[in-house]
Amino acid sequence: MTLQQCRFVTLLILLANMPAAGQTASRLDAGAGTGGSAFGWQPRVGLNGELQAGSLGLLRALFTGAVDRIDAPATLEYDVLGGVRLASAPAVTGWWVGGEAVHRNGFKDAIEQPRVETGGWHRIGNLVFTIAAVRRSAAVLASSYSSRTITTYNAYFDTTAGHWDSTRVERTVGDSSRRSDMQRWAETQAAVSWEGRRVSAGLVMGGRFASREVPPGAWASADLAVRLSVPLSLVIGAGSSTGGRFTLDAEHRFVTLGFRVSPHLTSSLVAARPTTPVAALSAFAIDAVGAGRYRLSITALRARRVEISGDFTAWKAAPLVRELDGRWTLTLPLSAGTHRLNVRVDGGSWIAPPGLTTMSDDFAGEVGVLVIEDARK
Repeated sequence: MTLQQCRFVTLLILLANMPAAGQTASRLDAGAGTGGSAFGWQPRVGLNGELQAGSLGLLRALFTGAVDRIDAPATLEYDVLGGVRLASAPAVTGWWVGGEAVHRNGFKDAIEQPRVETGGWHRIGNLVFTIAAVRRSAAVLASSYSSRTITTYNAYFDTTAGHWDSTRVERTVGDSSRRSDMQRWAETQAAVSWEGRRVSAGLVMGGRFASREVPPGAWASADLAVRLSVPLSLVIGAGSSTGGRFTLDAEHRFVTLGFRVSPHLTSSLVAARPTTPVAALSAFAIDAVGAGRYRLSITALRARRVEISGDFTAWKAAPLVRELDGRWTLTLPLSAGTHRLNVRVDGGSWIAPPGLTTMSDDFAGEVGVLVIEDARK
């Protein structure tokens, strides 16, 4: 492969296929940006999606696909990838198995064959751990060159000596041939991702096992996405790349900066997180205790843990204390005015407390509205 074919960098790490795939019911991500490495800076745009095709009991059939377009000097490259996966239903722990086919223009001497992959995930709080293994192969056209020397003798009649004689002539002839070799290798990759209301981050580490004519390799990358608004996020990242595209790509370090657009914001964390039954929260109350302090009370008889988050906690989860009568309480200072808040039971989804007026937040969700009147009026 030429240096020009190696001058591509991964711009949006969040669009990678392996981590978190198979957890979401359906999603569509699009990104654009630029990235730099030891080979220079190049712009790039990409599209990555996953569509649920049907379900078989606890299993789901998924169609996956990705398109990447890379503008490089004097050329325009693109990758098209599509596949089918069979995945378990969204849960704390799950797995998937499937296959994918890839097509790349500009790669006449190395045609990658369909991939076979499997993997799984496990969620702990807001963290999702993913591990995947891929079996890859490629038909590589190799050229061989040989040369041979041809010796000939030219006969002539020597009139001076009066007899026949000959001269020796040697010439070298070159020859070339092409043959197709099938290269096979395995890759494994582990990832951990964390998703908050405004910020998400991920860490990916992978490796390639050595096989015949395929050297071993390793790569790692980290990314940070800051949600600017729905559905736009700013993505920055850095790492090393060796197996993201093809096994013969040059190994290099890169940094990235770009934007990500996610029209469907069903994240893997939300899909894997158990929901909070509304019936588990039967009542919400607030009482003034004096000196600008208020006691928030939530009735959740079967709960093991209740947390509250709002603008008065800087949107950090604050645990409530369980009382003997089954109520969960928290006493804290509140200023007069309008406050926004949500509650969570046993690590489930954040929902508006029962009985409060709700409004849409900035991230495709709902929050409860709590009004504290000025005691001096």
